[in-house]
Amino acid sequence: MYTQVLCKNAASISSAELLNGIQSVSFDTEKQITELNKLGKFGTQDRILNSNQTTNLNIDFILDDQKSNDPFFKFTNNGFLSIDKFNFLIKDLAGSTSINGAYLTNYSLQLTAGEPAIGQLQYQADTISYSESGGISLVQSIPASNFGDALNPKRIYLTTTLSEGVDTASFPVQSINVGVPLNRTPVTRVGQRTPQFRYPDPNTNGTIDISITKNQVKEIDLSSLVLEKGNLVIQFNASDDDNFEQYTFSNCSLISVTEGTSLDGNTTIDFNYSFNLKDNNNILNV
Repeated sequence: MYTQVLCKNAASISSAELLNGIQSVSFDTEKQITELNKLGKFGTQDRILNSNQTTNLNIDFILDDQKSNDPFFKFTNNGFLSIDKFNFLIKDLAGSTSINGAYLTNYSLQLTAGEPAIGQLQYQADTISYSESGGISLVQSIPASNFGDALNPKRIYLTTTLSEGVDTASFPVQSINVGVPLNRTPVTRVGQRTPQFRYPDPNTNGTIDISITKNQVKEIDLSSLVLEKGNLVIQFNASDDDNFEQYTFSNCSLISVTEGTSLDGNTTIDFNYSFNLKDNNNILNV
């Protein structure tokens, strides 16, 4: 079924904008309840709604070569630790669905050599409503797209200031996945079922998972009592030329190294790094 997804920052008075590059969207609502039992009786007698009623929204997208269509950073300059909330309007041939008061709870971006850059977003929202009006016709469902070319890294390199890390300038990097899970604390006023705010945990750590093809022996010492901290620089070229773009992450630590092989496959080494989100709050907004 043809679908359009529109978004706006809830604090803005501007109209919602059509999101480009969306691959899939899904949402679900489950009531948070407390079951009431009476003394001397078996089974649930009544059920009541708790506070913090929530709708979960998931969006998958392809990043364009200008990195301008990111559904999160397109509507905020405050980074991951903001309390910005967003309103989404999802249109299809059957009608429209409004999801309001959505806060980001998980962000991931995967760069794979020779493939389009894939992003995934998860939100927790305050309210959801359905309408048979406001949908799209079959003609409207194929609008002229502002999406250009997909961001398609030809080569990916990783350099680091960590002595126990690996400088992959001499290693073929297959993929890099950046993940930012956000734990949010709902603040609900007395007598209301939806939170007034959902505050992010400032102590949240992000993750960087790097997969390389093993072509030489490299010993990694993970015996340090206190984990070393350093910078990671991810470089990639979005076209066939030698103009590289980069993301720089500060205060990263190497957490684990995993090596694996399979029949008729290459031996791969996976590195997992952790980084402080407070020091890298807006790193992917470039």
